Amino acid sequence: MDKIELSKYFFDQLINGECYLVVAKCNAKYKMSRGSFKKHISKRDINVLKYTHKDGNRYVYSNGKVSAEIITEDQRAPFKFHFHVDFGFNYFEIRFKTFEGEHFYGFGEQYTTLDLSGKTVPIWVSEHQQVLEIAKKLLRWKIKGKPEPDRVASYKHHQTYCSVPTFISSKNYAFYCHGDSYGEVKLKNGEVIISFTDTPKSISLLTADNMEELASELCKLVGIPAPIPDWVNDGAILAVQGGLEEIKKKYLKAKEKGVKIAALWAQDWCGHVVTSFGYQVYWNWAKDDELYPGLEEFIKELNKDGVRFLGYINTFLKKDAPLYNFAKINHFLVKKQNGEVYHIKSTTFDAGIVDLTNPSAYEWYKNIIKENMIGIGLSGFMADFGEYLPTDALVYGGDAKLLHNKWPSLWAKCCAEAIKESGKENEVFFFSRAAYGHTLKYTNSMWNGDQHVDFSDEYGIGSVIPASLSLSCSGCGVVHSDIGGYTTVMMMKRGKELFDRWAEMNVFTPVYRTHEGNRPKDNVQFSDDEVIDNFALNSTRFATLKPYRKAVLDEYYKNGTPAIRPLFFEYTSKEEYFTNKREYLFGSDILVAPVLREKVNKHNVLLPEGNWVQFFTGDEYQGGEITVDSPIGQPIAFYKKDSKFKDLFESMNTKKGE
Repeated sequence: MDKIELSKYFFDQLINGECYLVVAKCNAKYKMSRGSFKKHISKRDINVLKYTHKDGNRYVYSNGKVSAEIITEDQRAPFKFHFHVDFGFNYFEIRFKTFEGEHFYGFGEQYTTLDLSGKTVPIWVSEHQQVLEIAKKLLRWKIKGKPEPDRVASYKHHQTYCSVPTFISSKNYAFYCHGDSYGEVKLKNGEVIISFTDTPKSISLLTADNMEELASELCKLVGIPAPIPDWVNDGAILAVQGGLEEIKKKYLKAKEKGVKIAALWAQDWCGHVVTSFGYQVYWNWAKDDELYPGLEEFIKELNKDGVRFLGYINTFLKKDAPLYNFAKINHFLVKKQNGEVYHIKSTTFDAGIVDLTNPSAYEWYKNIIKENMIGIGLSGFMADFGEYLPTDALVYGGDAKLLHNKWPSLWAKCCAEAIKESGKENEVFFFSRAAYGHTLKYTNSMWNGDQHVDFSDEYGIGSVIPASLSLSCSGCGVVHSDIGGYTTVMMMKRGKELFDRWAEMNVFTPVYRTHEGNRPKDNVQFSDDEVIDNFALNSTRFATLKPYRKAVLDEYYKNGTPAIRPLFFEYTSKEEYFTNKREYLFGSDILVAPVLREKVNKHNVLLPEGNWVQFFTGDEYQGGEITVDSPIGQPIAFYKKDSKFKDLFESMNTKKGE
């Protein structure tokens, strides 16, 4: 079907009896622990409503006792369905018939599953890492004496930092839900069943003639953010911490070894706390003069050297820290129903949540970013968290249950406004972990969150590609991951091979950034002797690709086409293209097939039809399944032989001239 026929297919269902509504009175209860949620949804007075008649652009549904209306907008695309439901009913469900053999993608970040056919997908922003699942993983590892990289938990346990109420179908249509409450979408038995615990404002239907056009239109609908600054393309953003003298040592060593450096990123610019979890940031957003004396002068010297400096901030303030005490006195913190400050615990210490719905608190926090961060010379920052608003909290802006999903958008909007109001849109950027709905139009880049420092599919390097691809199917155009991962627990420590493989993969991404992890001394770092030479080479490769990367990003900012793309955006002749979660396209001209397991000497690759040239070897291949050598130091990627960037790509072939 073309896009006109697709639109007619769904509109016809409004009146032919295939589409129906369910309304009910709903009570939703939530229990949060460290950002993970258990939910209990109970319904009563359930009413199934069928179509009765049409009045202009109003479709009336009723069962004789209760009625509802679907109001359609008279426009070409995206089509919008608005809803009006009898007073007193808050649970809402709409069902459409779908097609045989469909594949479904999106809903934000899906870490283990790309194709969601047959799944019931929750729409709720949460902490992705669940303590119980991690404990089970480590226990199995200890009992078996080795990790289980292929094992993943049942999808019913899936939670995600980035839950976006949209999905796309392999039949070239998408639904975007404009609602903020907890929701679910069932993709089973030839139906799509969309439900929310509060009636959504509307649902948009997008149709297209191909997948690339569909993704482009979805990105435009969700919103395209300000571009990442040009300097991000110049090299690696190096994670360094431990104080001014320590980061100077790592910086000088990286320079001497030939690492291409775009920026230093010191997340402990505001101080640190050593806990049982590891080396953590002191959540008080003002420079630590003891750890970083003369930081402003150092940043100026870095800038003269063409290098930027980045920091860190989140939505919390550590209990009894100076900014916390100020916020508490001024009633800027989220409260319990009894009026006390609502403290959350992410790892080991208590913190208050800044109430971003309070206009005074919002402006105060924005000014902290403008004055304490951008004002001292920071060129960017990680804007962490956003998932932890408790549903039983007392919030200035209203019902916390309906604000929980919106929280990441409020947080990203605050950060984006701070940059814009500072006049630094072309110089300063930030990257987000949590997202919902229109978060994506504010944040310069998503990052994939706190991956484990291992080769696992559930939380480690194997989760990065499905997470990035599902974001691309959700209206997100720019995403990257921590090189080497983050979470380090017990025997789970980052080794040389994992760091090398991650650094290879991220050559072909929009942002090249490392992380030391929560236990830096347990992990291999970019500055370690056994990896720094390879890292220098890969950072140079990243910088060399700048002209191509800028072209790919410019296409996104202009047309809405995501930078990282699943194979089926451009290739649809084989079923394997619709389920492949081990490879991705970076722009149209590069296919990336990273090594995602340890001790791999030969690597299997699925190449789409066409003429492809392997990076760094110059070997040519036709489309099909191939096996290539995969030594460490040689990222597995291919470019189209007829690419207009052919000369640039050829210049990177290490065998050239042999």
